[in-house]
Amino acid sequence: MTDIDVSLILPFRDQEAETASAVRTAAMIADRVPLPDDRADLKSEILALDQRSGDNTLSVLSLLHGQVDGLRTLQDVEPGLAIRRATRVARGTVWLFMDRPLDPELGAWGVGQVLSGHRAAIIPGEMLVVDQPLGITVLPRLSGGLVSAQQAVTRHLRGQNLRPVWSPPSKKGAAHRARLFVRGQLGRWGLGRLDRPGILD
Repeated sequence: MTDIDVSLILPFRDQEAETASAVRTAAMIADRVPLPDDRADLKSEILALDQRSGDNTLSVLSLLHGQVDGLRTLQDVEPGLAIRRATRVARGTVWLFMDRPLDPELGAWGVGQVLSGHRAAIIPGEMLVVDQPLGITVLPRLSGGLVSAQQAVTRHLRGQNLRPVWSPPSKKGAAHRARLFVRGQLGRWGLGRLDRPGILD
């Protein structure tokens, strides 16, 4: 039985400029999750998965290990398979996935929703939170990134007449929606390694 409440999972590839901010955001999210009345604290881990970055992403993660409690780094992850890999190592009862810095309050909201009994919480293109059983059911064979995972979870829940809790993305507009649609299709086309921030910007 796990003693970790939340795994904050960060798939990175060539994102050295955002890496430190994303890791610190994950730590802030863990600190801000609303706790049930019978809980005094939340035990969390931060899993950073480096997908063979060609920049200094891995070096930044190495420097952060002495600064951020609970940070674990997995390196040499095949591009497009970070979420699949995370399902084998995450120890939390709730899993949060984000691939760039996120508003910590929104992250804490999503984790709180799943801790309180919802199966999943989604902000399109920004965050996916699932309970561990749902993650283990849907994500171990996923090829793709965050958007592909959001779509897979939504389809699975729809098959059970359920829906994730949902919040609108902070970036709005037709261009943003089009990028999310294309990112979500990449795994189906065998291009899941391209489902990551910046690839279509």
